[in-house]
Amino acid sequence: MMIKEFFVSLLHYFVDITTAVLIAAAIYLTISGQQMDSIILWEILLSGLITALPTAVLLCFDTKSVKLSLILWFIHFLMIFFITLLLLKMFGWCRITPMSVLLTFLAVVFIYFFTCFVHYLVDRKHTALMNKQLKKRYLNEKDA
Repeated sequence: MMIKEFFVSLLHYFVDITTAVLIAAAIYLTISGQQMDSIILWEILLSGLITALPTAVLLCFDTKSVKLSLILWFIHFLMIFFITLLLLKMFGWCRITPMSVLLTFLAVVFIYFFTCFVHYLVDRKHTALMNKQLKKRYLNEKDA
């Protein structure tokens, strides 16, 4: 993978993950009735970057094996889950209890689905555009 592709991927994952974390935090804060300090916004940005790094590294491999892809996704999920627990403790967002671990697990699952859905929509759009351009080119070559 080229350096430029890595940084583009890192940026996309950072934006997607940070957006999903903000949504999860907004839902949690609304339900719990808690107020947040402005520092939490910087912590969310930092946590988005910290979790985007292993995401860009592990999920950008172009594996030909379905088994290897599933292993990488599983390793990635576990890494993100444990990094998130570490960040929760480090930032003092909550105490680590069985309930907070369960809620963190559910939040990571939500963020996973959100990120995958966004990437699916973007990839679907790019695929449709490429197919349209290929059909146009094929028709032009056929007519020539």
